[in-house]
Amino acid sequence: MARRRDFDYFDFPPPSVPKEVKGGIKAQSKRGAFTEKWWGNRWVEVLESFRLGARLSRGRSYARKGQVVSLNVDTGSVIADVQGSRAEAYRVTIRFRAYTKKQWSNIVEQLAEQPMFAAQLLGNEMPPEIESVFHDAQLPLFPEKGGDLTTECSCPDPANPCKHIAAVLYLMGEAFDKDPFLLFQLRGMERDTFLEELRASGASEDASDEEGAEPQPPEPEPLSLAHEAFWGAYSTAHPADQQPPPRLHANIPKRMGSIPFWR
Repeated sequence: MARRRDFDYFDFPPPSVPKEVKGGIKAQSKRGAFTEKWWGNRWVEVLESFRLGARLSRGRSYARKGQVVSLNVDTGSVIADVQGSRAEAYRVTIRFRAYTKKQWSNIVEQLAEQPMFAAQLLGNEMPPEIESVFHDAQLPLFPEKGGDLTTECSCPDPANPCKHIAAVLYLMGEAFDKDPFLLFQLRGMERDTFLEELRASGASEDASDEEGAEPQPPEPEPLSLAHEAFWGAYSTAHPADQQPPPRLHANIPKRMGSIPFWR
């Protein structure tokens, strides 16, 4: 009788065990949701729409174990190294469709017309309605189709995205939570440049007129000439006619409540 192999033609091989990494980039979340902000959650929705199956869960495990050795976000691309089961780490490259300077100028003009949008962006917040601005300009903020996002990995897995790419994408969601302007950078616009153009459009002045601006001090009121109104009502009785307050033992400490070791 022939000896049975560990897996036959129709079975998948057992999952490989990745090599342990010291000093890797570990996800902050240990279980449950990876992100907290709405834009981070939106990114995870995009990731899960890829329908990676088991690769998605294994990528999540890689991200939480710290298998991602390095992660560099540049204008329009992300380059990361992920340690798998082999000696050398795999190189992961993720490229985004970056928008031109003219396209970004159009977006900035539309955002400047909405004072509340500008106020939130200048406060490092991403307004939920901002997606509609990008959608109206036919320039999606998040990937919507294959041409918006391309992924590559040097691992032997023929599937794309693989678990190594999924691990990087999960960590990107956490990075977006902390800095939403990384989304702009991946679309070709640096944070400082965007804020400068937004302020140059007059958005900062418009935003200061909205609710939450610093209130102006009230006009001073003239003092009343009537001494009763200024000093308040007072008694005309002679001090000798007034009864002195009763003497109480330890009056002040009793007002303070129970004090240990007090006699």
